[in-house]
Amino acid sequence: MVAVIEGLLSKDQVKLIAGKLLGSSFVDGTMSGGPLGKEIKKNTQMSPQSPEYRDLSQLVLTAMKQNDSFAISAMPRRILSPIFASYTEGHKYGDHIDAALMGPYPGMRTDLSITIFLNGPDGYKGGELVLQTPFGEQVYKEAAGNAVLYPTHYLHRVNPVTKGRRLAIVTWIESMIRDPARREVLGDLADVMDTLVAGNGDRALIGKVEKARLNLMRMWADT
Repeated sequence: MVAVIEGLLSKDQVKLIAGKLLGSSFVDGTMSGGPLGKEIKKNTQMSPQSPEYRDLSQLVLTAMKQNDSFAISAMPRRILSPIFASYTEGHKYGDHIDAALMGPYPGMRTDLSITIFLNGPDGYKGGELVLQTPFGEQVYKEAAGNAVLYPTHYLHRVNPVTKGRRLAIVTWIESMIRDPARREVLGDLADVMDTLVAGNGDRALIGKVEKARLNLMRMWADT
């Protein structure tokens, strides 16, 4: 299941991050592209040693943890430190699947990937995020501050940028609910409950939906 999370970062947060990035040092992005990085990936990313990296990373992680839509969709257990990526003319990232384990040994299982857009579609040409899903190819080019959350096992790519500069944040999540179908069930139940509450629905029915959601989470969650 793919989820578009609108306004994960506020306009002020986007402005702050983008401004810091424009004055920061960037390194070759192929370093994070795995064994085929040099063949399929061409971009740059903010150096983790940059003075601004720690504060910007913490800002992004805090925004993710405080976002209800992200929490419902991802049910995060752990989140990796983000990568701040830049794509200029000619840059791209060909079809690939992200690594199953990331981070220090023995590694964190990557259940979900997220791309947070830092500039809107009018800021560059090309650069679309393309996912190969069970429902066919899906293309995303979101407004600044919006995010696309998707299962890490999806084949995906970033189309070549033909003009301008694409700025984005990417990171990976280990979910408390490993199975994507189970995550979708729990997300659907949460949506139903929110709709019933917003519509002042029957309290007994709301209670049953929430009981089912919480008991399923208790059965399925790894903490």
